[in-house]
Amino acid sequence: MKIIVLGDTHGRDNWKKIVAENTFDKVVFIGDYFDSHDGISAKDQISNFEDLMDYKKANMDKVVLLIGNHDFHYLSAIHEQYSGFQRWSAFDIRILLEEALREDLLQMCFIDGDYIFTHAGVTKTWLASTQYKDGVPIDEHINTIFKERPQMFEFNMGTNYSQYGDDVCQSPIWVRPYSLTEDGIDGFAQIVGHTTVDTITIIQNKIILIDTLGTSGEFLIIQNDKIAGRYYNRAESFKKLM
Repeated sequence: MKIIVLGDTHGRDNWKKIVAENTFDKVVFIGDYFDSHDGISAKDQISNFEDLMDYKKANMDKVVLLIGNHDFHYLSAIHEQYSGFQRWSAFDIRILLEEALREDLLQMCFIDGDYIFTHAGVTKTWLASTQYKDGVPIDEHINTIFKERPQMFEFNMGTNYSQYGDDVCQSPIWVRPYSLTEDGIDGFAQIVGHTTVDTITIIQNKIILIDTLGTSGEFLIIQNDKIAGRYYNRAESFKKLM
C-alpha cells in the first residue's frame, strides 16, 4: 500500500501536479481547502474545490478528503468564524461544502494501520469528552460525531486560555502540536496539518506535521511502513524521514 498525504491546500491547485505525477493506492488531503494565505481569490478557491470534488467522485475509494477548521466555519450548523473567514463568499462556499457532505465526499478522520489522519490531531481529553467507548473504531466514532454533533468540533477555550488552540481539550480540527504531543491518543502515529511548518516535521516519532505545501512544497509518502517526503516543485525526489 502506497499512500500520499497532502497538507493544507488553502485554494492552491498544486495537488493536481502531485496526483498526476505520482503513483499511489490512496491519497489523503488533510483539509483547509479555503481561506487563502497567498492572495488566491474566493472564486478560484471555489473552482479548485469543485475540481477536488470531481476528483473524489471519480476515485471514491482512492481519495480521502478530510475537513479542516477553515472549511468547518462555513457550515450552516456552525456559528463561529475564525481568521480568514470570507464573509462575502461564505454563502457560496457553504453551499459547496454542504453538497460535498451530502454526497459523502468529506470526513473528519481516516485510519490506515498504525496511522491516524485528521486535520490537527486527536487528544485523549477530547476523545473522552465525546463518550467514546473502547472497542469502537476511532475513525468511525469521530466521523459519526461529525455527522450527528458537528458542534463537538468547535473551538473550545481550555485551561491554557490559548486563542491559538494549544490545549488538550481542543478538537481534531483545532489542537496544536504541543498539546497533541502531551495528550495524543495511544497506538497511532498522528499525521496532521493545521500548523504551518517550514519542512515536514516529526515529533517523538508519533506526530508528523505536514502543512508544507505553501513552504517547502513537500508532501508525505507512506509505503510499506516507511515514511518519506517528496518535493513537488524541485528536481530532487525524496527525503527520507523515518
